[in-house]
Amino acid sequence: MNRLRLNNRFFSILSSLSGLLLALYLSLPALAEEVPLRAFTARYRLHKGSMHGGSAELSLEPFEQLWRWRLTTRARGIYAVFIHKKPYSETTFTRDQDDIRLQQIVIGDENDKEEYESASFDWEAGRMKVLRKGKRDQLALVASVYDFQSIHLLAAAMQRQQSDEETVDFYRKGKLVKTRLVYLGEEMVDIGDKQIETRVFRQTIEGSSTVIRYFYDANHPLLPLLIENRKGDDSPSIFRLREFNWRL
Repeated sequence: MNRLRLNNRFFSILSSLSGLLLALYLSLPALAEEVPLRAFTARYRLHKGSMHGGSAELSLEPFEQLWRWRLTTRARGIYAVFIHKKPYSETTFTRDQDDIRLQQIVIGDENDKEEYESASFDWEAGRMKVLRKGKRDQLALVASVYDFQSIHLLAAAMQRQQSDEETVDFYRKGKLVKTRLVYLGEEMVDIGDKQIETRVFRQTIEGSSTVIRYFYDANHPLLPLLIENRKGDDSPSIFRLREFNWRL
């Protein structure tokens, strides 16, 4: 009889504890809530100070069994006379809910084959192989890694999770450094002939004086409407959305 009472008491405590844990879980924000991925192509005007210096195209699309970001930039006007570079970058990734797993980063120049950089990620082995300026290196992987393109995924996840600040590992110039992304609030920006209310994020990078601000429409959190890149006290480089289209 005593044993039966003990068993009943044990299961009663276990049931109460389970209910408490369930209530606690339901009261927490949905940290694993997925950001929907939707393919698009967006074109930007590139300004340096008051000068219109070029254009850029950013795309997100399915690629084999992965997803791929791709960014290309081109000089325009008088800048095209002196600047013959055609830089591009590609980032492929998989995702388990909001846990990003980069697979490869490629950075290059269509007019200069020697300007080639790559990073490949082996998450099972916990290492990353890097090729930069003809030199090879390996780095240990201990957490999710972002780069200048996949950072949009982090900003989108923060919007859905209502998170104001995140510090993550970041790939930059063949190294992994810490980067901090902070939500600054809402701001109106001019896009074409419209004023749009945007959500603004600021990125700072360990070991760099560069500060980047990203402006997103709340309804399209993966599509940056404007990107402002400022290094130290220099005039900012600004990517301002010109047009975009969703791809089926």
